[in-house]
Amino acid sequence: MASPSILIVEDDDANRTSLVRALKGAGYDVIGAPTFENARQLLAAQHFDLLITDLRLGGFNGLQLLVNRPLPAIVITGFADTVLETEAKHLGAGFLVKPFTLTALFKLVDEKLGAQPQVTFDKARRWVRKPIAEELVVRVDDSQARVLDVSYGGMRFELDEAAELPPSFDINVPEKDLAVHVDLVWQSRTQEGNWLCGVALSQIDNATANAWHGLVDAIA
Repeated sequence: MASPSILIVEDDDANRTSLVRALKGAGYDVIGAPTFENARQLLAAQHFDLLITDLRLGGFNGLQLLVNRPLPAIVITGFADTVLETEAKHLGAGFLVKPFTLTALFKLVDEKLGAQPQVTFDKARRWVRKPIAEELVVRVDDSQARVLDVSYGGMRFELDEAAELPPSFDINVPEKDLAVHVDLVWQSRTQEGNWLCGVALSQIDNATANAWHGLVDAIA
């Protein structure tokens, strides 16, 4: 069984890195997002079992990520505020005030994941990442990349290149004669020195969307 997937949204680099490291060490599949917009793109591109978000994200409020989204969540903040705590709990989220212990965080994570309902929303099911049945190689500019999993909203792939990717670019699927434009959502190094990347589809017309959905259904 796959490990539960967690998205951590925290604009403080040190805090985000610390939380990601701690939860990965506990066996969870974790991705960190530094901005509200980055988190919004990630949530649109793939499924997560739990969202952990800071309350203040630049000019945005982390609670905005919870509205109309059937996803267990924990809100963290450095400011105790009973009104915001009540609003968070009204949205079904846990609430932690910094500084908090890892024991308190892990306890709340276990509670939220253990209470997670079976999702019955079509939209939520639609974005679940699917591991591909056979190897799929795509082209990113002049480089080859190996796709790890896909969804209707994006994909995750491994790239054997040293250079960082631009904010948006085209991905070509030669064997399917298909090209899609994507936005880079996150990019990190593997232990082998390759790039592991997550992207979300963007600027896509209906014909391309239908072709991409057909590809996802065929290979996953």
